[in-house]
Amino acid sequence: MVPATQARKRSACEKSSEGAVRRRRSQSRLQLRFAVLFTVAAVLTVVLAACGREANSASEEPEVIVLSPTPSVTVAPATHTPEPTARPPTPTPIPEPVVEPPPFPTPEIDLTDYSVYGETLLDAFAEDAAGLPDAPHYYIEVRLVPGEVPRLEGVQRVRVTNQEGTSLSELYFRLYPNLPAFNGSAEVSRALVDGKVVEVTHPYDGTVAHIPLEGGLDPGETVDVTLWFGATLPTQVYAGTAGAGLYGFVGGVYDLAGFYPTLAVYDHRGWDLFAGASFGDSLFADVGFYQVALTAPQALAVVASGSTLAQTPNSDGTTTWRIAAGPVRSFYAAATDRWEAISEEVDGITVNSYFPVGGLASAQTALSYTTGSLRVFNRLFGQYPYRELDVVPLPTTAFGMEHAGLLGLAANFYGEGGGGFGIATPHEVAHQWFFNLVGNDQPDEPWLDESLANYAVFLYYEAVEWPQMQTMMMENVFRYRYDAARNLGIDRPVSGAVIGFDQSNYINIIYSKGPLFLHAVRERIGDEAFFAAMLDYARTHRYGIAYAEDLLDIFRRHSDSPIDDLIALWIYGE
Repeated sequence: MVPATQARKRSACEKSSEGAVRRRRSQSRLQLRFAVLFTVAAVLTVVLAACGREANSASEEPEVIVLSPTPSVTVAPATHTPEPTARPPTPTPIPEPVVEPPPFPTPEIDLTDYSVYGETLLDAFAEDAAGLPDAPHYYIEVRLVPGEVPRLEGVQRVRVTNQEGTSLSELYFRLYPNLPAFNGSAEVSRALVDGKVVEVTHPYDGTVAHIPLEGGLDPGETVDVTLWFGATLPTQVYAGTAGAGLYGFVGGVYDLAGFYPTLAVYDHRGWDLFAGASFGDSLFADVGFYQVALTAPQALAVVASGSTLAQTPNSDGTTTWRIAAGPVRSFYAAATDRWEAISEEVDGITVNSYFPVGGLASAQTALSYTTGSLRVFNRLFGQYPYRELDVVPLPTTAFGMEHAGLLGLAANFYGEGGGGFGIATPHEVAHQWFFNLVGNDQPDEPWLDESLANYAVFLYYEAVEWPQMQTMMMENVFRYRYDAARNLGIDRPVSGAVIGFDQSNYINIIYSKGPLFLHAVRERIGDEAFFAAMLDYARTHRYGIAYAEDLLDIFRRHSDSPIDDLIALWIYGE
């Protein structure tokens, strides 16, 4: 279209031209011929001049000059643009995409430096960190935001080394809050791989974040991954689920299990991305190192895996807790304003027993069982390598829950009626070996940690020479429950994934029949061989992942008697 200023200019000239025509209608034909010739020459001049001008933009017509004087015939301009009947719509400008900055800047951290973990490990194990340079190394900055739906906002950098024998074209990070049993939500909003933005997708019903690796990652090679993430917390306990109050905000406690994107395990079967059953344990992870900066309201105290290195008050009414843990199977934290603590040292380890108002006596009971179990298990399975072990009351419907460097016990134990400290506490302490130090696929082979941890309770009472509790464990917990499963027709092999069980027989088989298998092996091969095998297993697979056949092969090596018939009968049901 012609710009508005040029349109006004043309209109004035046209009015002048029409007046001239009326004044000269009486001129002679000779004058008309002369005027026509003059006009043709002028038009040619205009056309030639237009060729020498810079072209107008696509939205403009070239300027039109109307000649005067004119004869009785009107000569059309060189370029004629009729006036539009309606103004064309103005094109809507398309804005440039705005890339919003992430809520946290990319953390600056040297993930090849393991010196901080010397503050979290006993002196005898201070070199263990440097001896595991290929383990995933996490640095996490996360903010706890209270509210009707509490949430977490954070960023993490992870140094990932390909520890497999094949090249990897992708990585997967587990988003545990998205599991149905956790009843929360989690998402990775942005990702960098070696500083380059990559597309993040959330397959498998959102339970994992998929990160592509351009060019692949060969065995032994390392990649630096940065993930911006968010998560929400449920605010009620769902009994009978894997969560069972073990993730969320209930009873004034922020229970932060598996809140961050956790690197999935790649093993002989490929990437393990199974979502897990609605009950039982869901975690399956390689051992790793964690440095965490957790920011929370100043009124809250944080208890976490590893050791707290510093607490920094912030001007906005929050405190940043700087924590290091490693090598550990996972990172866990709890935050609340409702706990006090008592402590005791055993074998160089500081045990902290936390309790709510009115729960001091219960905390002392929990502390006694924890320190006693540590003494026994340090001797049977090898020394616990960390400087701290924490015991906390959690609003769970389960008896307890294992976390690396921390054991959660049911908060309802901490009342006048007491609770099941005598079973739950040694069981969760044993998980510091059989789950944390020796990892296993908990969803696929739950017996490998749960059966061992429950049999360890019997071993504890045997070691401290408490025959009544030995009998209670063997007769009431193991044999009675297994006999009940047989009588009800719900017996089945110990081996198998959680999803292959139902809640009517999971406890009876995994927590009772499994320990009876271990006791049968012990009776067959003798105490000396059995305890040598257990110590061998715990040392050989420390900081690694073991599978059922790893334990069974160690029993075979330490035995002068065949045990395959026991394995077939109890474990595989053959």
